[in-house]
Amino acid sequence: MKLGGFLTFIFIGINLYSFQTYDNYNLLKSSHQNDLLVQRVHRYEMDDLLDKNFISLDDNLGKDYIVEDYNINENLSSSGRKIIEDTAYVQVAMVTTVGVLLLLPQSVTNWDPNTLDDKPLDEKWKEHVAAGPVMDEDDAVINYIGHPISGAIYYTMARNDGLSPWNSFLFSTLMSSFFWEYGYEAFAEVPSIQDLISTPLIGSFMGEGMHYLEGELDNNNGIIWGSKYLGNISYFFLDPMGNMAHGIGEFLDLSVSMHFTAYQQSAYIHQNKYDMVINKPYQFRGFNYGVVLDLKY
Repeated sequence: MKLGGFLTFIFIGINLYSFQTYDNYNLLKSSHQNDLLVQRVHRYEMDDLLDKNFISLDDNLGKDYIVEDYNINENLSSSGRKIIEDTAYVQVAMVTTVGVLLLLPQSVTNWDPNTLDDKPLDEKWKEHVAAGPVMDEDDAVINYIGHPISGAIYYTMARNDGLSPWNSFLFSTLMSSFFWEYGYEAFAEVPSIQDLISTPLIGSFMGEGMHYLEGELDNNNGIIWGSKYLGNISYFFLDPMGNMAHGIGEFLDLSVSMHFTAYQQSAYIHQNKYDMVINKPYQFRGFNYGVVLDLKY
């Protein structure tokens, strides 16, 4: 009896242990199945997210991007939108000016045509920018009359677009320094100290005087010495750039808008093809951006 009872006790213990082991196995199996289910749901959600938000710009490279476009014009005042449009027209005028200067004799521009082609343009631009600014040897008429007239043209256009005197001075400085001295002209010569100072500074004083004369002409109904024709000619020369921009825009029925576009590159390319769940699926690296001028007609 004692041996039988002992064996019965052992048998019952083994069965209890078996049942407990079986229950643990079922619990682990159920937990594993739940984990797999969660992973599949997570992967399905990730696939759906990628399909909606990722735009492949180059399938050969396998790069995925999220594109963000910000329309700057929609968040600007009417004067801000106008100055952006006129800035685009100024670039056309500056490129045209470069072409005209290339046709002028070297005694006027100090541009040596023999050295313009000795290096690639990008290398020449870098070389000139790194070497400047310097005191140039241009005639005083060019430095202290010609360049200030250019600054006055930029300034007056900005004033007529609704900018304040200070902001118009900044606009004149931007056009004459960044776009001209360190932009187009830097392909041909080293930026000039005189031009960087006289163009926006003297030009802004001249431009404010021109803006005042425009106001006086407006008060006289655009008439000079009883002639509307003389009044229209005066309007043109008091704001030549603005009038040309307005004429081009009306003739071609152009509208200019500025966009800021950013491209964020995914750090985890083709996440939906991975065999494992990524703990941080929404990380990005690589940030490419650009400012786009959109011309519509």
